Amino acid sequence: MFANRPHQKARRARVLAAVTALVALAGCSSGGGGGGTDNADATLTVWTDDTRQPAVEAYVRAHPQARVKVVLTSYKPGEVAQKIALADRAGKGWPDVVFLGSPSDVSALAAAPLRFAQPLDDLVPEQTRQQFAKGTLEGCTYEGKLFCLANDAAPVVLWTNETLMKQFGYSVPKTWAEYQELGIRLGKEHPGYLIGGINDVSGYGAFFGGSGCPDRETTGPTDIKIDLTDRRCTRVAELLQPLVENGTVTATSPWDPTFTEEVGKKNAILMYPAAGWFGEYGFKGAYKTPGGQLAAHSVPAWTGDGAVTTGAMGGGLWVVSRHSRNLKGAAEIATWLTTSDAADGIVAASALPAYTPAARTWCAARAADAFYAADPCPAMLDAVGKIAENYDYIRFEGQFADSYAQTFVATAAKKGDLSGALTVWQKQLVQAAENAGYKVSR
Repeated sequence: MFANRPHQKARRARVLAAVTALVALAGCSSGGGGGGTDNADATLTVWTDDTRQPAVEAYVRAHPQARVKVVLTSYKPGEVAQKIALADRAGKGWPDVVFLGSPSDVSALAAAPLRFAQPLDDLVPEQTRQQFAKGTLEGCTYEGKLFCLANDAAPVVLWTNETLMKQFGYSVPKTWAEYQELGIRLGKEHPGYLIGGINDVSGYGAFFGGSGCPDRETTGPTDIKIDLTDRRCTRVAELLQPLVENGTVTATSPWDPTFTEEVGKKNAILMYPAAGWFGEYGFKGAYKTPGGQLAAHSVPAWTGDGAVTTGAMGGGLWVVSRHSRNLKGAAEIATWLTTSDAADGIVAASALPAYTPAARTWCAARAADAFYAADPCPAMLDAVGKIAENYDYIRFEGQFADSYAQTFVATAAKKGDLSGALTVWQKQLVQAAENAGYKVSR
């Protein structure tokens, strides 16, 4: 998962500024040297966040002979790259395996000057690689080499409260035009209820990403297209304008304590476009939604589009360090963490595993869970292969999120002109991309 806590914007801005400087320094340091070995007796250091920590500990229990040191680290955009740059400067201190809660970070770890990520093509069997869901390893592949394994898939689905839908007499919208119409109607008939949110990745992943907006469309290792005047972007602003104005789409983060208490726990969410993990982590975990009410559906279609596309809200990755003294052992850990069907492994997590056999086990548990009004997995599995192709990993994920918050979200919070906000956001995105070393085109 990616956005599973409120952002600390000021702190992140400082971190990302430091990353830029440190990565530049790493390019002039000894970070470009050093290669991994296969010392089976070497202790393997795993950097993970607290959400994935139980799975790492499960690996240790299942492999008592392994020498593993578990280190908790942050998933915030850029922080792993910052720490790797520091290790490059020192010539030591690299982890052997690291979890990326912000998957875009792999674009920095695989490329110069860090070149931290170890290609996995010869370390992970092809048969295993082929069983990851369609598209989940594409962001891990650079110049034909695989640099990471996907922990989970996070395609956006449309979560609905079936009890409220029936009570209000509404039908699940099949198009975004119907979604807008329902939101306008809801605002008049049942004020105080929500059909979505635009804060953070909940907004740019679900709405802009799902629309195919070229706000992060990479066309080469250092080339990117950013064009918020594209119809796939402007139609999002037009869709959301009346819904923001009548309060059925909120600019408040779904992880804000006020939102949790005043909206989530009061069962005031009629529907919400969000990742598959939002059901477990949001509705079930944070909001304590009553059982038997929640269902997942495919996201609505854009009128005129040939096929339905969706966005994504994260999808964590595991990376092996090329500095590891036990490359084989490190790759085995990353493989086990993403593919094992052990009861306390990835199948016990809140997110849909990217590895298809593990996903089947995970889905079987969801189908049998009385919390859901219907099995949510068909919608999730269908959505995995429909993530917009131009929703790419970028090296300035943190700045992307911050510029979105400072422009589009800030405007929405004031119920201002969302189409006008795109112009301001465009300028900030271009600047952020250029600062990250991209050549920008429109």
